[in-house]
Amino acid sequence: MNKRQALVQSLAVFDARERLVDWNPGFVEEFADAASIVAQGVSARDISSACLLPERALDLGWSLYGAPPQRFEYINNRRSISVAQHLGVNGHIFRVAQSTHATPPLHAGMLDENAELLRSAALQISAAVLKRREQETLRLHELALKDGLTGIANRRYFDEFLDIEWQRCKQSQLPLSAIFIDIDYFKAYNDLYGHLNGDVCLKAIASTLKDHLHRPGGLVARYGGEEFTCLLPGADLGEATQKAEELEQAVRALAIPHEKSGALPIVTISLGVATVPCITGSDTSVLVKAADLALYKAKAAGRGCVRSTLCTSPC
Repeated sequence: MNKRQALVQSLAVFDARERLVDWNPGFVEEFADAASIVAQGVSARDISSACLLPERALDLGWSLYGAPPQRFEYINNRRSISVAQHLGVNGHIFRVAQSTHATPPLHAGMLDENAELLRSAALQISAAVLKRREQETLRLHELALKDGLTGIANRRYFDEFLDIEWQRCKQSQLPLSAIFIDIDYFKAYNDLYGHLNGDVCLKAIASTLKDHLHRPGGLVARYGGEEFTCLLPGADLGEATQKAEELEQAVRALAIPHEKSGALPIVTISLGVATVPCITGSDTSVLVKAADLALYKAKAAGRGCVRSTLCTSPC
């Protein structure tokens, strides 16, 4: 059997969201099972999921914390592949891989063809088991991050997403905005119409907020009770305020009757908007507190309106 050829150096660049930006033929060879989907914008996770390779072969999760892992090796098609990664400007991730040597036979007396078949089968079984485990873990994780009533993200998801986007916007030098939302006089609504109708109202508003956010990378979550929140990575104060006004009008257009409201005879929402224009620190609570304060000002102004603020405290 001919000696296995060494892998041509594999080069790839991913953006701060782990989406493929640029690559060379060696990268396609390394992830041959995913060759049909390799294109600009495809995620590292999608490439990894299409291949029967160890998860760490293309795990870029470390980029969220800015500390690249040490050079490591893994087995790919009976070749030992050495991988080095580092973080560039604007959060771009650079990945370089090169085969170091062919793996030895499993047993000196075993035919090379049989050894390869056995090794290949073992790798495929191992990869399949790992993928099933990963999929089940992901499914359970998603269930834990979803609000049971409305089906949108819950507060835990929001907190995790805020941490991630805070780091991304910090690395990419982008603004980060949050909108805090409260249903006006919702306790009075429940008292008058009953909790079942209150649940229907919550679902309708959650669906409306999600349908009208219309922003790539944005998130709508139920923060608790009748409170919702939106996170808008990359949006400045003007953009976030405009979006909040659109959301307020969208909920008002539902025209859900509310005879006990102190604002209008329909269900309305109050919204507080806050923006961190340039993130330098790690205290995400600065944005949350500022948006919550803006929401308080919206309520004090009569409810059914939007108030916004720019974070000036160190963040």
